[in-house]
Amino acid sequence: MEKFDIFLEVAGELNRSFAITPILYGSLGLRTLLKKRMTVNDVDILVPQKFVNNKWKDLKDSMEKLKFELKDLKEHEFIRNGEIVAFASDKTLGDIDLVSKDLNETVVRGVIFKELSAKQYLKVYKFTLHDGYRLTKHSDEEKISLLEKFLSNKFEPERF
Repeated sequence: MEKFDIFLEVAGELNRSFAITPILYGSLGLRTLLKKRMTVNDVDILVPQKFVNNKWKDLKDSMEKLKFELKDLKEHEFIRNGEIVAFASDKTLGDIDLVSKDLNETVVRGVIFKELSAKQYLKVYKFTLHDGYRLTKHSDEEKISLLEKFLSNKFEPERF
């Protein structure tokens, strides 16, 4: 199953069960925006903070309904057939001076979700250059370069 289809399945469940509009985030969101082949290890989804805190059990039950198993409680990761879905709070955006209401709302196959623009992703990845965790786990310079090319119209999207 394609990672974007997994995102739509989970986001659709969040729409129906909790009436929330999740945020497509991370490499999958960037790949979707740029229409560029790139490695996507997991499906990153931002949700209201209460779902990674006091409503965690409700979110966990919802994911189990979709046959996902909890993989890592600390990272809020679930796994099904080798595919990982990770949740984080939309408050993460606040660290970067972004707010959920400023994101683009999208509907695909009846599923409502929010996405970051290229400028917003550039802000995110520039912020991650100063994040010790990201520095040791990821190399975001390539993503920043892709975004800068995209924003300066020197970028060719791929068909995939």
